[in-house]
Parts: sequence; structure tokens; C-alpha cells
Amino acid sequence: MKADPLDLPLRKRITEYIRRNPGVHFRQISRDLDLAIGQLDFHLNMLIKNEVLVRQVDAGNTRFYVRDRFSKDERKAMSMLRREIPRGIVLFLLEKPGSTPTKILDNFSFTSATMSYHLRRLERTGILRAEQDGRERHYFIDDPELVRSLMVLYKSTLLDTIVDKVY
Repeated sequence: MKADPLDLPLRKRITEYIRRNPGVHFRQISRDLDLAIGQLDFHLNMLIKNEVLVRQVDAGNTRFYVRDRFSKDERKAMSMLRREIPRGIVLFLLEKPGSTPTKILDNFSFTSATMSYHLRRLERTGILRAEQDGRERHYFIDDPELVRSLMVLYKSTLLDTIVDKVY
């Protein structure tokens, strides 16, 4: 009989932390649970091997999710919402759908190159869609209900003044 991977209290603690903080990256887990990198890596690998957790690599960060909790689309959305600039853009577009890059940029202090980079990534992951109107591109959240529900459910793990203002 195969042993339950959650029989160990530490694995149960790691899994519960990830359940409460979906999309959290490796280093954050290590810091918050005060675990050595090697120790955490070993237990995460065992939890993944036993299909308790899912690992997703995103722009240099390895993010973790409880397997039975999130669809692929939800994981993609949470991965972007865990990053401050994409989260700000997404929140802005939830409030002002159809905004142009100029309008978005007017509300933030980052450069147009930074904004373009994040808009392309958000579009590539399927969170945003762009509609061309002549020379203007207008951006929309592809599934606003999914994004809103994730923002509300995990507000406390997305500590941010922007989130607090909107929700």
C-alpha cells in the first residue's frame, strides 16, 4: 500500500500554505515557512510526484498550486495576479475596459516599454485581449468574472493598496 504523502506534518503544512496562497513562488514559501531551500525542494518534489501539487514555471519563478483546486486558466491568471505591475493593469482594465495603452500609461508611473512588455505577456497568457479600432488598440480582460472571483477569494494573499482600493 502506498503511503499518503500528507502523513508527514511538514508536507501537510506546506500543502495548506499553498492552498491559502495559490501561485506562491518557491522563495516565498521558503521565507514564510522558514524552511531551508533543500528541505523545501525535497518535500515539494514529493508532493508533486504524488500529484498533490502542481508546479508551473513562469518568467523565472516557479509557482505552486494544489492540484485539485485550480484549472489551467485559473493558474495562468493567478500567476499574473501575483505580480504587481500586471495586477495593476488588470485591475485598471476591470474598472475601465477598452482602455488604450495611452490611457493605461497615464495612470501608472512605469515606462511605455514596461507597459508594452506586460500587455504582451497578459495577452499571450490569455488574460487580456486586444481589439484594433483603426490605429488604436483597446484592451479588455478576457474573463472578467474569473479574475474578479480570484481577486476576491485571495485578496488577503495579494496584499496591495491597489486591490484594497478596488475590492
